[in-house]
Amino acid sequence: MESNLCNLGVFELARLYRKNRLSPVEVINAHLERCERLNPVLNSFLLILKESAKETAQAMAALFRSGVDLGPLQGVPISIKDLIHMRGTRTTAGSRVLLQEPLDEKDAIVVQRLQAAGAVIIGKTNLHEFASGDPDPAGPFGLVQNPRRVGYLPGSSSSGAGAAVASGVGVIAIGTDTGGSVRIPAYLCGVAGIKPTMGRIELDGIIPLSWTLDSVGPLARRVSDVAAAFVACVGRPHGRLGFEDPTGAAFLNILDQPVHGWRIGIPRGEYFRQMQPVVSAAFENTLRVLGDLGCQLIDFDPPGVDMMPNLTMVITQSEGSAYHERYRDREQLYGPSFRERVLVGRELKAVNYLTARQKQIELQREWQETVRGFDALAIPSGPVVAPPHGTTMIEINGKSFAFRALLSSFTRPANLLGWPALTLPNGVSEEGLPTGIQLMGMKDSEERLFNLGHQLEKALGWVPKLGIEPNQ
Repeated sequence: MESNLCNLGVFELARLYRKNRLSPVEVINAHLERCERLNPVLNSFLLILKESAKETAQAMAALFRSGVDLGPLQGVPISIKDLIHMRGTRTTAGSRVLLQEPLDEKDAIVVQRLQAAGAVIIGKTNLHEFASGDPDPAGPFGLVQNPRRVGYLPGSSSSGAGAAVASGVGVIAIGTDTGGSVRIPAYLCGVAGIKPTMGRIELDGIIPLSWTLDSVGPLARRVSDVAAAFVACVGRPHGRLGFEDPTGAAFLNILDQPVHGWRIGIPRGEYFRQMQPVVSAAFENTLRVLGDLGCQLIDFDPPGVDMMPNLTMVITQSEGSAYHERYRDREQLYGPSFRERVLVGRELKAVNYLTARQKQIELQREWQETVRGFDALAIPSGPVVAPPHGTTMIEINGKSFAFRALLSSFTRPANLLGWPALTLPNGVSEEGLPTGIQLMGMKDSEERLFNLGHQLEKALGWVPKLGIEPNQ
């Protein structure tokens, strides 16, 4: 019974609730029981909000009985990354630096909007320190495990979010993404996730890593659930996507529109050839499926893509170290990885930061001109499947690469451009480790990405195949 209830999506729950065949109380209790059973293994949650979640579930059930309908997210269990402020909790950002902070007095805007939509927050998820750095075995909260293979990396930095939804603990998880931190754990854990257009979802109440590159976005097992959470987080309809029908029938009808004739840009060149064979094979198969859906596949040369990782690091280090000046008195509490990746920005010159920002603007113009006329772009979500914890180097086609830099090489362009990018699973390795396909578009093209992603998800068929049971 627990597995059945925890495998339902937003719109399945919406229909069952409104037919009075299921209650939010049953669903939330099942998710809390599953979390208590799996969290000792996966370590995806830092805080389980057992009592408040039960109270909220009872309140949502009472609203249903009284005829009050808040929309399809009413009574749906979700989690939020512990970088996001929520009243009455201590937001730690996964760091010793904030362990003694007072409890939050105010909710982040994204929390306010999810609660207004009737979502039930069941807990706060684990992450890498201040949303950056490598997994730290000596950190205060320990390593998150990949549900697809315990002992393997779940991705950074929204690692707990990816592990939670992949294992059926919550329908939706809210993460943040500065260089891929929603999309990387989504693809490594075999779920969907979106980095929205820069500024599309407000960041008020979320601890920043880089004001220029940060986004907040949902992860879920289904593209339709990601889309529903996105609309709730935005706080108003996005294009044609809205909640006029609380069961979501009209919403799903939009996602079901055919994509025949769509022009899909495929970036080629040496930069996108550095992939493990299993990733390359999954990508080529996905292109064939897009062709079967009637899409036109058009190769293009992505401008300046090889310099994008360095530009994003300069911007992140400059802005991140500036934010963390407020914690100089606690400097000894930072972990070594965060010091190495972010605090080195203290040594950067202003000219380096400003040059990077100027180049960012130039690349935004060049990309916009290059991809004009495309409906979307299709790029692998990442070049490798999840390796074991502790991996620092990885081999591709006989060449060794630093794993940390390689992991985000395909996700960073969307952050630098400020464009939306949606990832969904498109295959698995022999060991059962997922691969992902990333659909990217120009500013405010989320509706189009959800439409294409939903069609591709159905054609690929990986959601039921992957399931929610961890591989221990």
